[in-house]
Amino acid sequence: MKYKQSVILKNVSINTVRKAFSDLSFLKHLIAFQPVKIMEWEGTSDGEVAHMRFWFFGWKNFKVEHCDNFEDENSFSFKDQGLELPFDLNQWVHEHIVVKRGNNIEIIDKINFSGNNKILALLLYPILILPIFVRKVLYQTYSWK
Repeated sequence: MKYKQSVILKNVSINTVRKAFSDLSFLKHLIAFQPVKIMEWEGTSDGEVAHMRFWFFGWKNFKVEHCDNFEDENSFSFKDQGLELPFDLNQWVHEHIVVKRGNNIEIIDKINFSGNNKILALLLYPILILPIFVRKVLYQTYSWK
């Protein structure tokens, strides 16, 4: 199952956004008001792990490894590759793409996941996508400095 969204940030530099994406306080902003606990956060460089637990009728582990980092003067990207997934999911890839567009920044989130049970994966789609969807607002409300 796939999902893609794009958000434009006005008058923010690529270096400011690059720094934020590896900062734990940025992650905490993105999960604020959600039933999520950060268990481990190493950063977003290749091989670094993020382990979270989220509540959905009990606490569920969600552990990813960051990979495929790319960076140049006008963009950067990396992926979250699922290591330990809930709900019988067998694949989770979240690609973060950040591109400079003049004085603005475009943040693109691409999600691709699948599960052993296609019906369950379809039912879980809105639950798994909602935390990404709300980033349309959360990216705008972060204190970019």
